[in-house]
Amino acid sequence: MPETVKTNRKGRPPYVRPVKQMVSLRMDIDVLEGLRATGKGWQTRVNAAMREWLQSQTPTPS
Repeated sequence: MPETVKTNRKGRPPYVRPVKQMVSLRMDIDVLEGLRATGKGWQTRVNAAMREWLQSQTPTPS
């Protein structure tokens, strides 16, 4: 019976490493309101847009 309990665990599965990190970012109010107005998932869409923009940039030597 204990084996059944172990395999029927609820919640998030364990992960090897975190894939996201919480950050604090200051934005203009109108931009933030516009993003939130697009509905659920706006943070995921912002992340995707930022990734796309970053990939389009050419690295500059430091």
